[in-house]
Amino acid sequence: MADAAAVPDPERAPAAPTAAPVQAPPTAGETPATFQATPEPVPSDAYLALARLGRNDHRLALSAADCTTLEPLASAWLARGVSVDYLTTALTAGLPTHIDSPAGLLHHRLTGKIPPHIPTTTEARSPDTKEPTHEALLVECTNCRRPGPPGALPDGLCRPCHHAHTHDSDPTTPTPDEIAAVKAHITNLRNLLKPV
Repeated sequence: MADAAAVPDPERAPAAPTAAPVQAPPTAGETPATFQATPEPVPSDAYLALARLGRNDHRLALSAADCTTLEPLASAWLARGVSVDYLTTALTAGLPTHIDSPAGLLHHRLTGKIPPHIPTTTEARSPDTKEPTHEALLVECTNCRRPGPPGALPDGLCRPCHHAHTHDSDPTTPTPDEIAAVKAHITNLRNLLKPV
């Protein structure tokens, strides 16, 4: 029985105090870990564009919470291929003199003025879509008005006219009748452009 009394009961044994981990004091010039800044995530281009609005125009000053709320809407604009400058211009154009709720105004503009999605050429086309053909496109020679495909009319001239203009050694001077016809034609064009 004496042996039983000598061995302490593990359930009744007092718990040993747990020691807190001891941190070494910082050396001279070193910042303690508790005061070190944690790296913040880099904000998106949309967030930065919204945050800069208030710096460019005090009427559009947004809080950090407003920028976070509007960021997905601004990101949708950038996903459609517009630049940050385009986004900023669209949001700041034609502002009223007094703005009660900058976040409300910007939310309305971001949802109401979102540009259309323009597919890029790299996006997959459906199998039924064929490449556009330009076979029907014809242009005329600027000299003799002969029609032809664009590739056959370098510098806007058909082959015979191009040959005549590039291989003639004599510079062609316009006749007085040609000069008068050009002046009359220009005068007629100017009269057509005058407001009525």
